[in-house]
Amino acid sequence: MILLTSLIIGIASFGKYANSKIHQSATTILEDRLKPGPLLSHRFDYYGTYIEGAFSVNITNVDTLLAHKGDILEARERTDKEWKAYLATYLVPEEDSVAKLADKEMVDMDKKLDAIFSLALSDKPAAQKLLNESKIKESLPSITDKVNWLTDLQTRVGQEETIKMLSLISMFDNFMIAAMALAIMLAGSILYSKIKEKKENKVVSKRKPTTKKQVGKKPVSKPSTKKKG
Repeated sequence: MILLTSLIIGIASFGKYANSKIHQSATTILEDRLKPGPLLSHRFDYYGTYIEGAFSVNITNVDTLLAHKGDILEARERTDKEWKAYLATYLVPEEDSVAKLADKEMVDMDKKLDAIFSLALSDKPAAQKLLNESKIKESLPSITDKVNWLTDLQTRVGQEETIKMLSLISMFDNFMIAAMALAIMLAGSILYSKIKEKKENKVVSKRKPTTKKQVGKKPVSKPSTKKKG
């Protein structure tokens, strides 16, 4: 019984541990790998579609950029929130370093765009000169490449986390099978001991002699065999 009790406690303890780890892994995969995917995709579109679209011609002038201003600012407002939500998730060390570099480049590019948009309201020639010196078009591939790398990382790290979770589930399954086999063996051993003990008690009870007391009868005296002289 002590072994069975210990086994039950062991199964319960390991089951609690496995459940906690599986829940943790599943939450990490969902919150830190699956959800950030679309957020990064939208951020890529902001720089790789909306901004790059304004620089698709060989010679970009400020009027072309201003024609895309509304779409650029709208996309920025939307994707800024998503980018901050992504940065708030758990980032592995290599991911964290790349994300920080990308964030610095994004902030720098957005400041340049805001300066050009603001200057173009009063002095388009000066805004054109600032646009030419900004090197925005040349900087775009650096940002989009980093965002692409971060997007790919979500899949890679997500796969690693999934493999760890499946490994833990497999280990728990094997533990449960072994525990069930041991429990059956122990139960069988206890049952066998009980049956054996019961049979031995029956044999002992049959071998004991039975003595019956005679109640209410007096002993009969034998007649004397001596002859009278």
